[in-house]
Order: sequence, then C-alpha cells, then structure tokens
Amino acid sequence: MNELVLTGKVLGLDDIRYSPANVPIRNLIIHFEDSSKKNFFKFVEFEINAVMIGDLVKEDLTINETYQFKGFLDRKSKKSNHLIFHIQEYKLRSK
Repeated sequence: MNELVLTGKVLGLDDIRYSPANVPIRNLIIHFEDSSKKNFFKFVEFEINAVMIGDLVKEDLTINETYQFKGFLDRKSKKSNHLIFHIQEYKLRSK
C-alpha cells in the first residue's frame, strides 16, 4: 500500500496553474523535522516536493503554517526516478 501521512510546514507554494484539461494544479514544498529517541537519538530533517490536483487546490494554504498531509508517493514523470508527494487531503495542525 502506498500511503503517506506527514506533518510538516509549508515552505514554498507555487501559483495555481491549469492542465490542458483545465484541472487546477499547485506545487508546494513541505519541510519536516523530528527528533526520535526510541532506541537511539536521530534527528530527521528533509524537504519534499508535493503536488495537489483538482478541487483540493482551491483550499487555502499558508506558508510557514504546519499541516498534516495525507497522500501517496509517485515518480515525478515516467522517465524520472525523483519522487513527488501527491496530496489527497490535509488539515491545519493545531498548535
């Protein structure tokens, strides 16, 4: 099963663009960081490219706000090995 749940801060947010079929698309960058102390100390920090497609694009996102994102990973294109996070739903993370 290809399912990813990630809580992170929106670092970058592109303008809405439209596919040839007039479907809205929006690219964003999500920043994640966490310190795990279960078996040993490990600080994890990364940025991941993400995309929203369709009706989800019309919802407002704010740069530097933290959200919980749900979706899946896929290759950026058929000829690429780079991954992109396809967001299917999200909600603002309460502080």
